[in-house]
Amino acid sequence: MGKLNKQASILALICLLGVPSSYAISVQPLFTSATTVEMTDMPAFKFVGTAKMKWLWFEVYEAILRTPTGVYQVDQWPLSLDLTYKRNLSAEQLIQSTIEDWQRQKISYSADWTAKLKLIWPDIASQDQLILYVDDKSISHFFFNNQFIGSINDPLFSPAFTAIWLSTNTIKPAQRNQLIGINP
Repeated sequence: MGKLNKQASILALICLLGVPSSYAISVQPLFTSATTVEMTDMPAFKFVGTAKMKWLWFEVYEAILRTPTGVYQVDQWPLSLDLTYKRNLSAEQLIQSTIEDWQRQKISYSADWTAKLKLIWPDIASQDQLILYVDDKSISHFFFNNQFIGSINDPLFSPAFTAIWLSTNTIKPAQRNQLIGINP
């Protein structure tokens, strides 16, 4: 064995000694796209409004908007948008619907955003809850059934994503008004 190969082998063995044995011999990755991380609880925000979103005659989800003051102001953070689903939807359907809304509203979006959403969002079953929490730095954090599932650390994502529901150009203006507390 050459001197370089021998040194590399010794270094690899030393590194393996520092790793718990179950990981050293395992072919399983330490983290997968299904790995979740616990975070501290989201702040207790005040209710702004709620709306049921329907497609044709099917109820798809109920949305609830919350802010620290109980009042919605355009592109003011923090806020939370809670979506409780009434139907089964795949993560791919959610992402495709998001892209279509951005395109319809002529919102520029990043391929990085959709790639990250593919890693974060799970498939949805009836009664599952997906929560978007936008912090005061405009960072978007997602929770699935009260478990943290990932963040998008791009301040441009938050206004683009919340525009789907909260923009004056939304596809459902009556539901927007209910969410922001204009017509409860």
